[in-house]
Amino acid sequence: MIINKCMILVATMAISQFTGAAQAAIVELAVNGDFETGDFTGWELFPQIGTNVIAAGKDSAYSGNSTLPGGPADNLIKQSNRAVGVIQPGDAITISFDVRGSLGISAVTQAILFSEFSGGGATPQFFDFGLNADSSVWTNYVFNTTAGADVGGGVTLALKTGCGAVAGCFSDVYFDNVSFTADVSAVPVPAAVWLFGSGLVGLVGVARRKVKAA
Repeated sequence: MIINKCMILVATMAISQFTGAAQAAIVELAVNGDFETGDFTGWELFPQIGTNVIAAGKDSAYSGNSTLPGGPADNLIKQSNRAVGVIQPGDAITISFDVRGSLGISAVTQAILFSEFSGGGATPQFFDFGLNADSSVWTNYVFNTTAGADVGGGVTLALKTGCGAVAGCFSDVYFDNVSFTADVSAVPVPAAVWLFGSGLVGLVGVARRKVKAA
């Protein structure tokens, strides 16, 4: 009986060890999402005719400020090609950030998630958001989505302000506490692990029969 109990314990531990490795793993993909390096480390900047500068933060020292003097033009800050080889199609992704500022006529603000293909190209998802009428008031946004069917090149988050060809369009937007996470828990337990565990359980049964026969 002692042998049987030991073998059952080993089988249980073997299976739980591997299944535990396949359980929820929330991975933060943003680098310097709070801009507390005092610069744009971790970010790529595409200001076109606009500017990107470091400003005072929501509840910390710094935030990222994107401006556009008019249009047509876009201003994007990006965290590119994250979790290559780790993120899988359909993995849950959560995007969150704090934002404040002001927008002129026809100005737009968007968070864009790109599921990057390994050979180039991407599938974008667009999330529109607005600003509080009081430019000093921060608003928190959270968007939940999933990775696309091809993420061989990882995923990219872009925060965009844009203007069309309309007189009076401008943007002056502050971002802080940017978080960009992926739940990479959808990793199936290898069949070999289940076979190994079931094999040990089978050995337990054989041991029991031998004990009874004796």
